[in-house]
Amino acid sequence: MGKDELLKTFQEVIQKPRNVYLDDWIKAGNKVMGYYCSYIPEELFSAAGFLPYRIRGAGSRDSSEGDAYMSARLCTFVRQTMSLALRGEMSFLDGVVLAQNCDHIRRAGDLFEKKVKIPFRGFISIPRAPKERLFDWYLAELRRIKDEIESHFGVVITDQKLNEAIALHNETRERIRRLYELRKKDAPPITGEEALTVTTAAHLMPKQQFNAMMDELLRHLTDAKGNRDYRARIIVTGGEMDNPDFLAGIEQQGALSVAEVVCFGQRSFGDPIPTEAGDPLERIARHRFFQVPCARMVECFDQQVTMLKDTVREFKADGIIFQRMKFCDPWAGDAHNLYWRMRKEGIPLLALDREYQVPASGQVKTRVQAFLEKIGK
Repeated sequence: MGKDELLKTFQEVIQKPRNVYLDDWIKAGNKVMGYYCSYIPEELFSAAGFLPYRIRGAGSRDSSEGDAYMSARLCTFVRQTMSLALRGEMSFLDGVVLAQNCDHIRRAGDLFEKKVKIPFRGFISIPRAPKERLFDWYLAELRRIKDEIESHFGVVITDQKLNEAIALHNETRERIRRLYELRKKDAPPITGEEALTVTTAAHLMPKQQFNAMMDELLRHLTDAKGNRDYRARIIVTGGEMDNPDFLAGIEQQGALSVAEVVCFGQRSFGDPIPTEAGDPLERIARHRFFQVPCARMVECFDQQVTMLKDTVREFKADGIIFQRMKFCDPWAGDAHNLYWRMRKEGIPLLALDREYQVPASGQVKTRVQAFLEKIGK
C-alpha cells in the first residue's frame, strides 16, 4: 500500500467502535479487554492473550444515553463513550479495567458495573503522585488485577508472556519514535492530523498488524517530500484527544502540529520498557507509573514543564496549543499554571476549551489565527 492508502486505512480504523482488524481478531476466537487510561498497562492484557482496546466515543451520534445517568457537568468524552456502551455498541468487549483517573471516569465505572453487561470488570487504584514511596501500592494493584484476570478467564500470565508482551509493545514504541523523529525535519512528511490518526489507531488494533503497516508507512515517509506550507510549528498538549478533525481545523490556519503530547499521542508510548532480567511486571509498572505525568498527578508539575520545554526545543516549535475538554477539572488547573510558567519561559501558549467529537469552530480558528499573528507568524 502507498502512503495515502495506509493513512486512509488508519483513518477507517478510528471512525467507529469496531474496525476490520478488531472484527478479524474476534472471529478468530480471541478476547478483547477495554480500558480508558495510559496508567493501565496494555502489556498485561497482551500477556493474557487479549487485544488491548482503548475506549473512545467515536461513532457515537450523541450523548443522550449517557446524559440519562450522568451529570451534564461531566465531560462529553465520558458521556459519549458511555452512550455507546449503553447502546450495546461495546458488547464485543470481554471485560474492562478502569481506574480513578478522574471523577468523570469513576462515574463511568459505576455505570459499567450497574448498567452494562460485560463479563469482567476490574478496577485499580492509582496513587496521585508518581513517587517511589507510592510505587509499591501501584505494583500491588497490578498484581491483584493480574490475579483477577487469571482467575476469571482461566489463563496463566507467566513472566515469559509478560516479556513477550514487552517486546511486542516496544516494537510499537520504536515505530512511533521513528515517526516522531521524521517530524523534527524542517519539512515534516506528515501532518499532525495524520500522525494523531496513526497513534490513535495503535490503541484499537492488534499490535502485530499495526507494526507491519507502520513499517510500510515509514518506508514511504522516509523519502517523501515534506511539508513546508505552514506558518508556525506547534506542540499540541493537554488531556484526552483522539479527534484528528479538531487538529485539522487548527492546521488549516497554518499551524503545523509537530508533536501531540496527549493521551492518544506521545504520552501513551514513551521510551522502551527495559528488557533486563528481573520481574517483568515490576518493569512494566515502573514504565507506566513514572511516565511523563498527566494532570491527575500532583507534586510533579515541574517535570511536565521540563518535558514540554524539551519537546519545543527538539521539534523546533514556535509555540504550544493547550486543549482540554470542557468540564475537565484536572486539566483546567494545568491550563492556568502552564500559561504562566510558559510565559515566564518565553514560550507562547494558547489555551483552548473544546467538546468531544466537535470540529474546530469558527471561534477556535479565529483564536488560532490571532495566536499565529501574536507570535509573528
